[in-house]
Amino acid sequence: MQRISHYLFRSTAAVAATLALGVGATFADPLKLVICHIDDRSGSAADTGIESLNGLKMVLDPLNEAGGIEGQKIELITYDTKTDPQLAANFGTRCAEDDAGLLVIGGSPSAVANSLVTVANQNKVPLYILAAAAPEVTDNANYQYRFGPKVTQDSIAVADALAANGVKKVAIINNSVPFGISGAASATAELGKKGIAITTQQTYDVAATDVSPQVINIMQTDPEAILVYPYPADGARVVRTIRQMGLEQPVIMPRVGIMKAFRELAAETGNDVLVPSSVDTTRPEVAEFFKDYSAKYGPLAVSPSPAQGYDAGTLAVAVLKDEKVQEAVKSGDIQAARDAIRDATTRHGDFTGLQGTSKGGYQFSKSHHGPTDDGFFVFVKVAENGQAIEAVDTAAALKK
Repeated sequence: MQRISHYLFRSTAAVAATLALGVGATFADPLKLVICHIDDRSGSAADTGIESLNGLKMVLDPLNEAGGIEGQKIELITYDTKTDPQLAANFGTRCAEDDAGLLVIGGSPSAVANSLVTVANQNKVPLYILAAAAPEVTDNANYQYRFGPKVTQDSIAVADALAANGVKKVAIINNSVPFGISGAASATAELGKKGIAITTQQTYDVAATDVSPQVINIMQTDPEAILVYPYPADGARVVRTIRQMGLEQPVIMPRVGIMKAFRELAAETGNDVLVPSSVDTTRPEVAEFFKDYSAKYGPLAVSPSPAQGYDAGTLAVAVLKDEKVQEAVKSGDIQAARDAIRDATTRHGDFTGLQGTSKGGYQFSKSHHGPTDDGFFVFVKVAENGQAIEAVDTAAALKK
């Protein structure tokens, strides 16, 4: 890699002046364009990390094959957090200190994302959070931005759909981890705004092998719909128990219902589970992306994770190409480059990606750090014993 100091001075006077200031003066090398993907590729959220990494590569690989950005290829370093917040913190620190990372992308489970947020702000490294739903990960945000919607945004979409279809009574069941707790809390708040009663709210330990006591309590309240906030494995246990006990009410499972791990474990008992999805395959460009994804990585039921990775990569490339970012990169000043990336994210951050409908996209500004509040969701359902995700008529589905 060439040094900035190789450039020839245009006059002997300039040379003399430089020598007068000191023969030993040196100039920094340009920084490498290092992005760290830090996310689950094993553990409870493995699907999200694997799929988002694939989506990210679909942006970066063609760019690098074409020569990169101003002759520099983007170096992608990957770490598997295994749903372990401590591992996430260690990998985030390694990226900042050892890898000289300019940007971190990842953090699909909320617990992992929270660890990365702490490290990102301590090291002043921009962080693009993917699927994490916990609202607090972008509270008082300085270096972090989110691509997955807040769980409160899912809850708004659910409450709107239930109210529009005349549902008046809903039961909530959630696990004991941050996603489950924050999901239940946000759902309670949003349903209340629509005048929808919560017949019961049941919490179970995420490692519980028997959730029948909680499901019995739900059965006794006779809700019109059941709202579930789990992880994949416990979500499958909840749905199986609901169906085995003869409950036929519509089941709504934000985020997790669309995940491959849940669908495989739930099998036929997962059929007709409703999911508010941030991926609208009626948009031609979205349908084309998933066709290309399946051709490259194998068949995939439509999931937000690849789209989140692709959208994060798309913005990352636009930001790294930004003139002020390139100036900082070429100066060799890593903190200047990281700050320039943060600022450029705000400048380039209002865009329509693969997530959202044609009416909603992303808004990254000083006051808003993620997807827009409106126009971001469509409803889908699990079908074919978990092998497919299909569009759904919510009016018909919620009046079962």
